[in-house]
Amino acid sequence: SNRVNVGQIGCGNIGSNYHIPILSREDDVRIVAVADAYKGRRDGAAARLNKQYGDGTVKAYADFREILARPDVDAVIVGAHDNWHMPMSIAAAKAGKDVYCQKPLGLDFGLTGLLRDTVRDKKRIFQFGTQSRSEGRYRQMVQPVRNGYIGKLERIELWSRDVSFNVDEYAVKPYGSAEEVPVPADFDFDAWQGPSPMAPYTVDRTTCWGGYHCPETSLGFIAGCAIHELGLAQWANKSDDTSPIRYKGTGSVPKEGIFRTLEKWDVMCDYPNGVKLRFMDFRTAKTVATKVLPSWHPGDGVIFYGTEGWISDAEGWATSNKSLWKQQPKPTDEILPVSREHNRNFIDCVKSRQETMCPAEMAIRCDAICQLSTIAAITGREIQWDPKNEKIVNDTEAEKMLIRTYREK
Repeated sequence: SNRVNVGQIGCGNIGSNYHIPILSREDDVRIVAVADAYKGRRDGAAARLNKQYGDGTVKAYADFREILARPDVDAVIVGAHDNWHMPMSIAAAKAGKDVYCQKPLGLDFGLTGLLRDTVRDKKRIFQFGTQSRSEGRYRQMVQPVRNGYIGKLERIELWSRDVSFNVDEYAVKPYGSAEEVPVPADFDFDAWQGPSPMAPYTVDRTTCWGGYHCPETSLGFIAGCAIHELGLAQWANKSDDTSPIRYKGTGSVPKEGIFRTLEKWDVMCDYPNGVKLRFMDFRTAKTVATKVLPSWHPGDGVIFYGTEGWISDAEGWATSNKSLWKQQPKPTDEILPVSREHNRNFIDCVKSRQETMCPAEMAIRCDAICQLSTIAAITGREIQWDPKNEKIVNDTEAEKMLIRTYREK
């Protein structure tokens, strides 16, 4: 059949407001199954899709493994929270399904090799959810950098939101309620917590913000948001097959509430090719980036500095030379691949068996930067990284921080 049957795992914010609306509009895609730990979410998503497709087309599941067991499901979207991304992706690939995995990839390096090997050995298509590479304006920024239009790339300044950014939306301020309350009747909290250590259920823990900022289930926005910009930095630096080899900086976490992922960080990362990446939270970045940017709005951003100029996706796509946005490529230029939309690119690659815009190796290398920067910020020590063997060098204490202990299920 020319149609791709998809299973949607996770029907919360990203599933119901991003993947489902986009995929359900595609004529050659049919979402045939949904799963979520909240009964109301999965039943609601199935009901809306059945209204569109016809009664009985879409089935809702409490256990995502029932979707993986269906032979008619070709591909799955892993849109659950961060702690589930790697385990679900590995299980899906083992089951012979192609995988679109939301970002970040994982909380540690314990399953990285297994994911890489499973995707390769099972010949699965893998798309990582850093969708900026499928948006034309970002490609228009990266292509001049790769082709030397700002001269030789020397350094990158990159920042993202942190746990303080959405504080007005937390039920209990500043950083989430620590008071245990009864679990809602239609919610399987044990399944939501999944492989992560069990923790008390509170009114903030399983909101989208809790999923992003509770350290039991997430690395915080240093991974959840910054990884979009890191994907662009890796792309521009032609380093999708590696990561920086040195990390040194500082950071801090909140001392109250349950959202205890990094609230501030400032880490210098050194690439093997000599390019330096300064990786910051957005508050730290303000005084750094506004030295060249024309204005400042809180959020995420990156600036590429070359020997002959700079270019950025921040503040309305700023640059030292506005003609760069209208630069016509030369016959000798490298032309980056074009994708009209990230979900669509995934479906096209499922059908063609070509590599996606953001394959597994790219995801693993981006993820390494988030995890290693976190370790450097928390410990305050210089972290030496061997990207070939994916090991921290001569620091057994830091090496232990790359691995988490998971619950058995």
